Order: sequence, then C-alpha cells, then structure tokens
Amino acid sequence: MAIEPAEAEEIRNHLLQYSGWDRVPADILETLSQCGVRLELKRKRPVFRRGDPGPGLFLVRSGEFKLSLISSEGREQILYLAGPGKLIGEGFLPREVQCAASAFAMTDGEVWRFDTDEVIKLLSRSEAMAFALMRHQAFRANRLIDLILDLSLRSVQRRLASFLYTLAIRSGAEQGKPHTIPRALDMNTVAARLGTVREEISRALNRMQREGILKLSRQEIVVLDLGALEMVTYE
Repeated sequence: MAIEPAEAEEIRNHLLQYSGWDRVPADILETLSQCGVRLELKRKRPVFRRGDPGPGLFLVRSGEFKLSLISSEGREQILYLAGPGKLIGEGFLPREVQCAASAFAMTDGEVWRFDTDEVIKLLSRSEAMAFALMRHQAFRANRLIDLILDLSLRSVQRRLASFLYTLAIRSGAEQGKPHTIPRALDMNTVAARLGTVREEISRALNRMQREGILKLSRQEIVVLDLGALEMVTYE
C-alpha cells in the first residue's frame, strides 16, 4: 500500500525514538518514509523466512511480531519480540545473502517494508543515517550474544526470573509492594523465548510460588517479593 502523508509522519516519529536518528537530515527521513510499503499480515504469517534473500528493512506499525529460529524437529527459539515502533533489521541484507532467521506475525498486524536497495542509496547520501542504522544493528547483535550466554550459562529458573523481573520493572513495579503482570504471552511463547519447553517453565513458576515470590492464576502473575525475584536472577 502506498504511504500517505500522515503515515510518513508516523514513520518519522517512530524512527526518531531511536538513538542517532535525530541527526539524520529531514530530506533523507522524508525520502525514506515515502519509499516504505505497508504490508498487512495475518497471525502466523511470515514477514520473511530463513533462507530468503534479503527483503529489506522493516518497521512495525501495529501488532506483535517475533524473530525466531525453528529446528528440523520443530522446536522454536524466539530471538526477540517486536511491537509497534520496533525495527526488524535482520532482513536488511544484500540480495545474495540469505536471512539467517524468520520473522512471523504473532497477531494480525502491519509493517512497513523499506527495500534494501532504496535504503542503501540513502545510506550513501547520509553518514548520520548510516551510523544510526549501524548503532541499531550493533545493539541487536549484542542482545543476541546476551541470549546465547543466557542459554548456555543460566538455568531455566534464572532466565525466567530475569524475564519476569524485566516485565515487572517496565510496568512500574516497586520494592515492597505486590505487582501484577498480565499474562500477555502464552506459556509456549515464553518457553520459546527462553530456550526451553513449556513444562520447564511451569516447574520454575511453581517453585517460585512455593517460595512465596509469586502468586499464579490463569490470567495473571502477581510478584509478591520483587527483591527475592531479583535475587533468583543471580543464583
């Protein structure tokens, strides 16, 4: 779908939330915004698949998306989740280079796609844009290294505690006060994000409930002791 002026402004506003994009010249941002193509994707449909030639740079407009790897046995490892305003840069590759992972819609949603060749043309015109995009890609690479360390060195309980602690802090949790985390993600998604299986997540949750750290229900998780939850991340 063609980009309307209001959408172009929406794209610019999303990009300006990232470090370095405020230094990109206005005409470059305008050109990038105008060359975007809006794609509507139904739940479970791919944005791109592992092995595809580089399709371009993506920016989430609505919905929830995931970047993941799926083994030959069907086991999934989620690398990260992307909601509105998040860049998905793993498809921004030369045409002869294949995507190393797949991106899927977790809900019905929309993304803007910026063709690789068009983005490269703009990068050649703007050093500031090149540095802004390089900064984002480096951040993602560092996060993937952190994920590898988590999977290889930390127990499932530590990974889960760290995941829940981050969710709690982001949603305003305070020390000494119970805090509710809505169960926005299903158990299979959490397991895939943390590199394990649903049963291991259930066991870790139940253990933390027995220890008085959490209170569980079908709809939500209540953090009873934020300090104790943080301590588990270091065990």
